[in-house]
Amino acid sequence: MLDTPATLLHRLCDQPFPEDWERFVRLFTPLLRRWAIRLGVVESSVEDMLQELFLLLIQKLPEFQYDPTSSFRAWLWTVFRHASLAWRKRQPMAARELGQLDELASPDSISETSEAEYRRYLLSRIIQIVQKDFPETTWQIFQQVVLAGRPGVEVARECGVTVNAVYLARSRVLARLREELSGLDR
Repeated sequence: MLDTPATLLHRLCDQPFPEDWERFVRLFTPLLRRWAIRLGVVESSVEDMLQELFLLLIQKLPEFQYDPTSSFRAWLWTVFRHASLAWRKRQPMAARELGQLDELASPDSISETSEAEYRRYLLSRIIQIVQKDFPETTWQIFQQVVLAGRPGVEVARECGVTVNAVYLARSRVLARLREELSGLDR
């Protein structure tokens, strides 16, 4: 099934299937883990905190109203920050190594989480997920032409396909990446 993240968000807000949650968890766990570590959560506690966060998101996502002009990431950060503060209060003193959460009002105030970093992260995760949806040859062509910047004629010759097939493969993968990124890159 070729779902855009915006469509995924709509389903998660309405009547999600288990595979919708699995996809959401696969897509966002690395980002949430990075946020937790940057806020000083000790590595051994990150998984516990994220488990609690995902339980909270199951409750909170139905309240979320998707608007393509606003930022899902900012909403997610707000939920994450509040969950982190609540989690921190419940931890024994030895486990409280969260840094100064109170100073961090929004994702924009985290200097390490710049817009460029977020976009690189999101693209990297989407590429990992989308790669599984294409045949190996199509993916190799995409990597050689787009990621390595090699000429299509060379790649066609090496892969034993026509130049047209190379550009069709490239276009299919790029279109799918754009589709997956729509709505979540804000």
